[in-house]
Amino acid sequence: MNTMSITRAFRSEFLLLNRVRMWAIAGLTTVAFTVAATALLTATATPIADGGVGDGIPLELFSGPGGATVAVSWSVAFGFILLLAAFTSRIGNEFSRGTFRTALLHHHGRGSLIGGKTAALMAVTMVLLVIALVTGAATATAVAGIEGIDTAGWFGTEALGDTAIDFVRMLGWASGFALIGTMLAVVVRSTPIALGIGLLWFGPIENIIGEGRQFAQRWFPGQLLRAIVAPDAPDVVSTATAAITLAAYAAVCVAIVATVIHRRDVTA
Repeated sequence: MNTMSITRAFRSEFLLLNRVRMWAIAGLTTVAFTVAATALLTATATPIADGGVGDGIPLELFSGPGGATVAVSWSVAFGFILLLAAFTSRIGNEFSRGTFRTALLHHHGRGSLIGGKTAALMAVTMVLLVIALVTGAATATAVAGIEGIDTAGWFGTEALGDTAIDFVRMLGWASGFALIGTMLAVVVRSTPIALGIGLLWFGPIENIIGEGRQFAQRWFPGQLLRAIVAPDAPDVVSTATAAITLAAYAAVCVAIVATVIHRRDVTA
């Protein structure tokens, strides 16, 4: 795959995305979701001895340098629908509206074109993750003051290190759903159907069929991505185990996208 071709595709797609209206809508949605989710998770945190388990955050995790960003890190796990929908709809519309076919007239290389478009979407996602991290830390600090949660150690050199780790985890989580959304869009080529498949799997199937089952925690992609972004959540595998399995899944997704994009007709 030609690096220069990917770069050109990235620049072209980013120019289309880099609009005031897009940033306003995406930014406001990110801030609103982050404030609501972080405030709720921080306010409802309870000690492990008092039942601080389940979908909530144990109060003990707010202690120390990582306390400012633990809530926002956990909260993004509930925002997978927004990310999955963004990538699935954006890439899916490229095929349903014929814009991918038109782009091929000026960009020779199907793989590099889809790679550049996905990379541009990820660049936007990275900016939004930074906004979420900053907004979440500010929200957690405000709520902690109201709830009487100790914020000692939340700000300092060590805290910056923990924040960087949380950002990397969030980026890994986002990359996983971005790749899945792209694969669904390329294979199905119908945005509503692709979204339906994604929401069906990551909604009722993973959360009902996989609830409390060890095989689901070990093999279901949504559960593994949760283990990446919220490693201290109950009933999740280790970060190393999740990363290795997700890397294998990512390789499969890339192979599927590459095969479909090169073999399927895009001129009709």
